[in-house]
Amino acid sequence: MQKKQRQVQITTSIMQSMGLSAGQMHDYLDEFSKIFKSRVEYLIPEKINDAMTLQWILRLTESMKKLKNYEGFEKHLGMYTKTQVKSSYFVTVIACYLVDKGVDNLILEPQISSTGKNPDIFVNLKGEEVYLECKTIDTKQFDYLEEHNKMLEILCKYLDVPHQIDIRYKESIPNAELHNLGKELHERVHQVKRDGKIINNDNLEVGVQIREVYLDQRIKVTLFGIMEELDDNCRYPLHSYSVDGHTISISGPRVDFAKVLRAKFHRSRQQHPDNKPYVLMIDGNIILGSQDANTRTLASAFQPQANTRFSAAILVDYHPTFDSLDLVYDFKIVPNPFARFPISKEFEKLFSKSN
Repeated sequence: MQKKQRQVQITTSIMQSMGLSAGQMHDYLDEFSKIFKSRVEYLIPEKINDAMTLQWILRLTESMKKLKNYEGFEKHLGMYTKTQVKSSYFVTVIACYLVDKGVDNLILEPQISSTGKNPDIFVNLKGEEVYLECKTIDTKQFDYLEEHNKMLEILCKYLDVPHQIDIRYKESIPNAELHNLGKELHERVHQVKRDGKIINNDNLEVGVQIREVYLDQRIKVTLFGIMEELDDNCRYPLHSYSVDGHTISISGPRVDFAKVLRAKFHRSRQQHPDNKPYVLMIDGNIILGSQDANTRTLASAFQPQANTRFSAAILVDYHPTFDSLDLVYDFKIVPNPFARFPISKEFEKLFSKSN
């Protein structure tokens, strides 16, 4: 018996925001299903009511169409298992970027070993053959939801005005100090006359945006994100809450990501080729901590007697645009001065800001 095709519900306004008719959306979903077959069950939710999810589906469809004629495409497609969607998508993103840059040849999941430990991408640029290994960051590495929930629980006991509260901190705050902070907030928010900071010290900033009325107490929302502080070029874990009529955002602490980044080298050693340049690509979108310190960590991993099989490491930030399916990229490339097989300056230019 033929399995009934799964129906996907899409909010009309979301489709319209992407400039799509119902017929065009049907064609996209049909193309997506032809590519991914049974994987559609876990790649596409039954209801799509936000633009980011829809945009991701459209972009992934176009990306796979772009790659389908390259060697290794079926192997790459097979990597989209339930537990490897994020890591496989990062490989897709990098492969599409290289194709768009006009490399001479590209192979997905190239086989260099009989053990199955192979790099993700092979690329030929003007005769220079380079292998790429793409690594993502496990979000469990920075799960501060429990810490932020505890802060929220304590501080809400002291808040009795509807103002929005924004809390940023660098070092975790003990419970006893949180109670003291709650008492201080209770006193200061009643004195607020306009939006601004009411606490600002070396470890803690608290900002207030005045509101005259509470939110509907039936609204309970918790959102996760990353707060980027431009002053110190540092990223902090963030949770925003709407609870009991309050709107509170909590970001912190400052995270040292050095151990996580060093582990990426360790986990990529078995995939290296014997006599070709080998580059480690790291998904930088959800890397926390000081971005300058993270770059230094990558540089310090390269030593005369350590990690010489790596030619370079590259942190990759990529973000969608609102008016197209294109991605905006930002690369931080760290060449290895001790590499057995270094990459050329021409290859480095693929990932330069000016390119």
